Amino acid sequence: MKRIWIAAWLVLCTVCVPAWAVGIVRVERLAQAPPASAEALRALPDSAYQTQPSTLQLAGAQSGRGWWRLRPESSEEPRVLLIYHPYSARITVLAPPDYRARHASIFDPEAEPSHSRRALAFPLSAAGPVYVGVEGARYPLQIAVRSSADYAVEDHRHVRMLWLSMGILVGVSLVVLLFWAQLRERVYLLFSASMLLQLLYVLCAYGDAYTLPILAWLGRFGVAGIWFVATSSTIVTVLFLIEFAELRPRAPWLTRALLIVGAWLPLLLLLVGLVSPWPANKAWFPLLGNGLLMLANLLAVATLGTVWLRGGRHAGFVLIAWVPLVVVSTARAMQLSAGVPLTSLLEYGLPVMQAFAAVVLVLGLADRMLTFRRERDVAQLHAEHDALTGVLNRAGIITRLNRAVADSRRKRQPLSVLFLDLDHFKAINDTYGHPVGDACLCAVTESIHSETMPIYQLGRIGGEEFLLLLPGVGNAVALDTAEQIRRKVERRCCEVKGVKVALTLSIGVVECGPEDSAATLIQRADAAMYRAKHEGRNRVVLLDAQASAV
Repeated sequence: MKRIWIAAWLVLCTVCVPAWAVGIVRVERLAQAPPASAEALRALPDSAYQTQPSTLQLAGAQSGRGWWRLRPESSEEPRVLLIYHPYSARITVLAPPDYRARHASIFDPEAEPSHSRRALAFPLSAAGPVYVGVEGARYPLQIAVRSSADYAVEDHRHVRMLWLSMGILVGVSLVVLLFWAQLRERVYLLFSASMLLQLLYVLCAYGDAYTLPILAWLGRFGVAGIWFVATSSTIVTVLFLIEFAELRPRAPWLTRALLIVGAWLPLLLLLVGLVSPWPANKAWFPLLGNGLLMLANLLAVATLGTVWLRGGRHAGFVLIAWVPLVVVSTARAMQLSAGVPLTSLLEYGLPVMQAFAAVVLVLGLADRMLTFRRERDVAQLHAEHDALTGVLNRAGIITRLNRAVADSRRKRQPLSVLFLDLDHFKAINDTYGHPVGDACLCAVTESIHSETMPIYQLGRIGGEEFLLLLPGVGNAVALDTAEQIRRKVERRCCEVKGVKVALTLSIGVVECGPEDSAATLIQRADAAMYRAKHEGRNRVVLLDAQASAV
């Protein structure tokens, strides 16, 4: 686990290295919208423009809107004007030679089809200044003018990186969804829903969702659709974290706070901000939603850390998956808000870290299943074993006997059963007390184990009665084994816990016949044991099928 933390930290240390070349000589802001005709546009004096301090972004507009004039570097190659990460912005471009208005946003289904939506691309076919109008921008927009060939290479790399990460998310989500279909455990459904909603958010935020026929209809909701997906993803993810990491029993108060901040308040915000027609102005929604998201992330990390320190193993898996994702998404949002160009590592950090988180959480789910299986095996072990002696209890030995009878018939191999009873055990209990009686039972089981093979199975079916199964063994070997056990107990258990108890065994031996079941085998072995009792105890009696019938 520590190695995974170190690897994640090394990735995060490299994600904030600066930016790209832009191919633009100067960026100037217009005081007002440009005139409609190309002639009037070309005739505008330089006093109508204000030079921007940076040539990397469109910044300084009020309320996310404004007009800029760009002066691209001279080039004879086919070029494209790129508006990176436009998110909510609606872009209008006036470019030479005709300065015809071209409009685009990531939500338009008919936007430039030859490129992804990572950037809005406008082909430039002639030299001259380019005019860009922006509406609805939430942060400064990164701009560049690149050769068409260079951007095609860059865009193909983007598509490969994005869809590789998305493919991992889809694959993991579908596999976990199949687990849920079989096991019907809510944690698998929450995990799958969380991953699919995060995938949908990335595709919507990057704009690639609207290029897919199956998701293109989401474009009609615009930014509100992205808000809805992001808020729903937060709610489902918080519910998954609480369920998966078992936060409630280990940190109840922190879990309640996380549930309120990360689920109930975002749900209320969703209903009021997007579903309800009141209030009409929804400009407050992103700010409040982002604030709740940040608070939910902090609470989630605090709660997971607390539970992990208190011994919650699964909380450690979530921390490994969650913290890098939170750090990368926060760093990405801060750099975009500040107008700082994104590096490739930070740009693709969100989908890559989502894929990383999905893989780590699948490992966590596997570990969780393994933990539950261990707990089930321990519970089954306790349910089928005698607490005092450690051998099988009545239910456990009868289950093994039924299986042994079936195997004997299927494999056509012999099966013998020994019924063992301690002689005068009640008198030992009454005279020396139950602690000595319990010690006698344990001493007898140890003696039996020392004289038997590992494939033989011993069970306690009553207070001082035991059943020993000998698969693959006929009468002769079973009789010899029973005699060795009787002598061993007589020799070794004459004194137990310093008390001379002179402990002995009466043993009945039978071999499984063609018509025998587990019940008839036990009855016959019990009859053989009682015959040993009547003949004077401390002896072995073999009861074959013919004698039993007589």
